[in-house]
Amino acid sequence: MFADLHQIKRDTAEVLKPPRRLTVPQAAEQYVVLDIPGGYSGKWRNDLPYYMIQPAECLTRRDVDSVIFVGAAQTGKTQALVDNWMAHTVTCDPSDMMIVQTAQDTARDYSKRRIDRLLHSSPALKERLKSGSQHDNVFDKQFRSGMILSLGHPSKNQLAGKAIGKMALTDYDRMPEDIDGEGNAFDLARKRTTTFMSRGMTLAESSPSKPIVDPMWKPKTLHEAPPTRGILGLYNNGSRHRFYAPCPHCGEYFMPPAGIEAMSIPQIDSGDVTELSQQAALICAVCGALITQAHERIFKKSGIWLADGQTIKNGVLSHVPHNRIQSFWLQGWFAAFQSWESIVRNYLNAYRHWQRTGDEEPLKGTVNTDQAAPYLYKAQQIEEVDTDALLARREVFERKTVPEGVRFLLACVDVQKNRFVVQVIGFGMGLESWLIDRYNLKHAKRKDNDGKELDVSPDSYIEDWLLLTDEILKRSYPLADGSGREMSILVMAVDSGGAKSFSTGRSVTQNAYDYWRILKQQGLHRKVALVKGRPTGDRCQISYPDSSQRKDRHAGSKGDVPVYLLNVNSLKDTVAANLDRTERGHGYMHLPEWVGGWFIGELTAETRTAKGWENPTAKRNEAFDLYAYALGICTTLGADRILWDNPPDYAKPWDDNPYVSELETAQPHTENRKTLADIMRKLNS
Repeated sequence: MFADLHQIKRDTAEVLKPPRRLTVPQAAEQYVVLDIPGGYSGKWRNDLPYYMIQPAECLTRRDVDSVIFVGAAQTGKTQALVDNWMAHTVTCDPSDMMIVQTAQDTARDYSKRRIDRLLHSSPALKERLKSGSQHDNVFDKQFRSGMILSLGHPSKNQLAGKAIGKMALTDYDRMPEDIDGEGNAFDLARKRTTTFMSRGMTLAESSPSKPIVDPMWKPKTLHEAPPTRGILGLYNNGSRHRFYAPCPHCGEYFMPPAGIEAMSIPQIDSGDVTELSQQAALICAVCGALITQAHERIFKKSGIWLADGQTIKNGVLSHVPHNRIQSFWLQGWFAAFQSWESIVRNYLNAYRHWQRTGDEEPLKGTVNTDQAAPYLYKAQQIEEVDTDALLARREVFERKTVPEGVRFLLACVDVQKNRFVVQVIGFGMGLESWLIDRYNLKHAKRKDNDGKELDVSPDSYIEDWLLLTDEILKRSYPLADGSGREMSILVMAVDSGGAKSFSTGRSVTQNAYDYWRILKQQGLHRKVALVKGRPTGDRCQISYPDSSQRKDRHAGSKGDVPVYLLNVNSLKDTVAANLDRTERGHGYMHLPEWVGGWFIGELTAETRTAKGWENPTAKRNEAFDLYAYALGICTTLGADRILWDNPPDYAKPWDDNPYVSELETAQPHTENRKTLADIMRKLNS
């Protein structure tokens, strides 16, 4: 209902207005006003992120149907492309538009933090918003022109419904690769615009996060991106614009690589991170001169876009065939809102973290978001593991004995159909490790009717799990110094995932939970961690699964049993990196001579792909899995962050370590010993 005649005239006039002949950047400077709490307030200006002008101009071209933009996190890409395009649509060319975020909760946050603030701080946008709360909710905004702005997320219902002429996908690489079995989000969004023909437009913007699919890839053209499944894959289908700038020394335009190889960093493996990041300089690809940070601001302001195959000579650009998909890839070195020093500092901190722990995720994060470069995992860079070299590097140290340097012991258990596979690993400073023991628990205490000993059946009989207490948890190992002292197990990690038994109706998971409950009654549960692998997420996260209300679940989980969820891909990356180390120190793995080629085969059974670690030939891989479990528990303990000048009690030298006792008095479960829960409680506080 209209309030008065004036409102009728105003809204009718808005509907009948012809499109204004302004580009997105022009409309942004005229209509967009920003009010960012704690940040910038005022009218939008194109001069700082000037590199966004050309990509944004493509959004109103009738000979273009898609715009793809790849850039670092601090380039202003979301504001310049998504928010400003929305503002242009509202003020200059009203038509229905959808902005697709990565998930429903991020769409809600985007609506409140960005869209609502922009609409209410920009008078030209605010006055066009239809009055009434029913027209201004979280996921839909209605305007007096009749335009509807929708805030959505990647789902079949959101992306495969009615036609919408303008579709914007933001942070594309954080969206699922397949939407409910219908295909990727970009293709689904693009189909929604096809009925609008030359007025339809689909935008996708993101920093790259999908790993490189083929580590052996070589570019066929200068601007081709490595093969990935995300935003760079879309970029490769388009015009492939890259950003060039003139060298202040030779005057020639050149394209810096997106990765850290664009920078000259003295002594990357040592030295103070702050000093090194301040000394870093960009390398001219033409003359090889170093462009110091004193020239950074001028260099950033002098760049131009060149399509694949396009050249510039005497300020004149050569002609290239037109492409209806205009794609752009901006290297992080041109980001208006982040300095070279900051990018290099973030990289060096992540690089040092990887050196210490073997954890590549922070390194991948800064390469993706700061440099706008795709990431190739270290394990993918190794063409083939040299098993002969691993066999040759085995050392002579006694089995079931704790060598000098070990500070604590972890026992890791893999659950198989007819056995428990046990691996005891000793860790020292910098998580240098020694294999202490490896054996199978196969024989149950149960016997058949003829008195013959039976094999264990972890998926069927809870009594078989009780073997773990006496055979592993209460076990101690003598020190190599001949003192007669022994070191007890700090934590036992046990795989809790497994199928249901058809004969008994129970499962590995149900038995694992019940075993933990038995240990709790005995006061031993704090030294046991039930683990479960997953392909993504934090390296180690504690959960309390509860399926008590689900009739289709047989795990027996009631929310009372802690389960340690391990990101096995990340942890196995670290194991692979440690295997590749050739000198003692952080992460080095000491392999004993008493293991044969079978053990090396288990360590190298899997291959790193873009999806994660895979074992296509189903080789035995228990050794690899169990090392990953051990590193997951180390993460939970905070052992990867220990200050070794003042370590926690469990990691102290033998003379001061409460887990080291005289043989005749060794009591691995006395009350004065710190448990896993005690350590976690102290870390969390």
